[in-house]
Amino acid sequence: MNAKIITVWGANGSGKTTVSVNLGAALAERDFTVGIISSKMYYGELQSFFGKRVEPERGTYKAISNGCNTKNMFEATDNPNLFFLSPPSSFDGMLLSAISGDTVRELIEDSTIRFDYIIIDGNEELNNPISGIGLTMSNKIVRVYKVSAKCCIWHKAMENLSALMHINDKSLYVINGYDKTCDKMAFFSSIGIKPDFELPYVADCDTLINSGKLIYNSKIGKGQYKKTMQKIASQVMLGG
Repeated sequence: MNAKIITVWGANGSGKTTVSVNLGAALAERDFTVGIISSKMYYGELQSFFGKRVEPERGTYKAISNGCNTKNMFEATDNPNLFFLSPPSSFDGMLLSAISGDTVRELIEDSTIRFDYIIIDGNEELNNPISGIGLTMSNKIVRVYKVSAKCCIWHKAMENLSALMHINDKSLYVINGYDKTCDKMAFFSSIGIKPDFELPYVADCDTLINSGKLIYNSKIGKGQYKKTMQKIASQVMLGG
């Protein structure tokens, strides 16, 4: 394998996909080729972030049915160094039968020969094959948290499994968009970790997503959000 593999992981609603695509943009800006793989199996969420559509002859399931050959299956974005792999925008549920542990591993391994970095937009559930296998294959795991009771419960639920999978030592902890709806110090005390980075709250995040624009490339992204994401990218490059 040539590419370094990064899995972005966290509870539902923590902002994993937002972090995945903006981290991809930060790495691509440094002239690395980056492929983002969605762990979504029923619909393609990444295309909304890039304002793209994935046709049935491209994407995750076509790559699997083609012998897990990802050539020409990743979608291009406006950044010539940044690509993504996702279920097609018009999804047929019968395609799910193609997914297995073996096909997922082959898919990821084939992707690594085409890029400098692979980012897996993970799933909160460990029984998701793309996310689960991605965690075991990753050089670095970026764990994303909202300061909330839900993320606290998810973290506690994953503690023993994380230790058994030996992924704690290769994890970066990122607080995403603190909106002051929950006490931050109480949250840190409850989960028992010190975050490595904290991404600022972006009020217009949903507006940017719905218009197919990344925070990293927006005017907002010229400030603290972009600087913090660049620091995360630097740490990812150094680790693993």
